[in-house]
Amino acid sequence: MTGPVPVVIHSDARQTINEAAGRATPLEAGGLLLGWWDSDRVIVRSAVEVVDPAASDTSWIRREDLAQQALDRAIATLGHPWMGYVGDWHSHPAPCGASVQDLQSIRRASRAYPQPLLLVVYRCDGVLDIRAARRGRSQIVLEVTV
Repeated sequence: MTGPVPVVIHSDARQTINEAAGRATPLEAGGLLLGWWDSDRVIVRSAVEVVDPAASDTSWIRREDLAQQALDRAIATLGHPWMGYVGDWHSHPAPCGASVQDLQSIRRASRAYPQPLLLVVYRCDGVLDIRAARRGRSQIVLEVTV
């Protein structure tokens, strides 16, 4: 795939992110993005919260064991044959987007996948900062509304 990565984020995923971020304020919250790759698009159908017991107002860390449990539960519950992990999300209680560390993290994780992975940062002003990486390189995102 060359050019911008088209991304569709369904309203139920947005709502889950918004509600989890609101509950966690003034701390960060985060979790997994679930969906599939459709030709050149990334479809985000659902978001799952993964609680970080050590979250702070400037940090949320994905705990692998908790994330895997949440992923397994969500896939079993949602029952869609294409559903799988397509990225991570977390909130920033301040009105700022993805940090340098956030971008490094998604680039590093993307090396394990042939398709692009997403990072969504929910800012306290309600804006979703959507980033993508493929095979270790940042990609331009084109958000598609449905």
